[in-house]
Formats: sequence, structure tokens, C-alpha cells
Amino acid sequence: MLHLLVDSKAKGKRAEHKFLCSLSPIYVLSDKTVAPLLTYAIKPVYDMVMKDGDNTGQPLKTIKIASIPNGILLTKSPNYLKEYPGLFFPGKDDKRKDLRKIRARVSFDVLKEIDSWRVKEINV
Repeated sequence: MLHLLVDSKAKGKRAEHKFLCSLSPIYVLSDKTVAPLLTYAIKPVYDMVMKDGDNTGQPLKTIKIASIPNGILLTKSPNYLKEYPGLFFPGKDDKRKDLRKIRARVSFDVLKEIDSWRVKEINV
């Protein structure tokens, strides 16, 4: 795996950590084709159904699909992490954990600011 070592950070309201891109932004296939990496996140959103103050279920409400920029776009050109500092923010990892294994969360709202097509919602 390729680690792009740059001074990029995942910044949240109370915490921040270095961002190490661990997915290769491009792959060279066996026939020498250069293929860019496309990363998508699928997020189910559940509704909270209450009746007389009791939770009666959590049916699926919507499905969000997000296209996350690859490492070159994030850290080199146009450097979305610098341009949109809230794009990635720290997950709930122990601060002593190896930097290469620390997770970052993605702000779908900031992805929409970058390009509206990057986040789509499907109502169920």
C-alpha cells in the first residue's frame, strides 16, 4: 500500500490527527492499464419509530452513497484536505494507536460542498 506522507490532518471539533492515505490512488493492471481508485461509502440511515413514548422499531429510511476523493485529490492537487479542513475528522480510536491504523470519518456535508454529485440519497 502507498502511504502519501504529507502534512494533512483529520480535524474535528475536539481532536485532530495526521491523515495517512493508505489506499493507493492508482493501480497498474497486468496489461499495463493505469486505473484510478474509486472509493464509495454506503450509509444506511434508520428512522426511529416511537409510539406512546416507546421505541417500536427502526426501519430503513434512506441510503446515502458517497464518492470519496482518492489520495491524490485529497493531498496533492487540488488538496481537498487543506481546502476543506472538516472533510475528514477523527474516529473514536485510542490516541496511542499506530498512526497507520487510526480511522478517520468523512463528512458527507463537506463532500457535497466539494461537488454536489459526490453524495446522493435514496429514499426507501
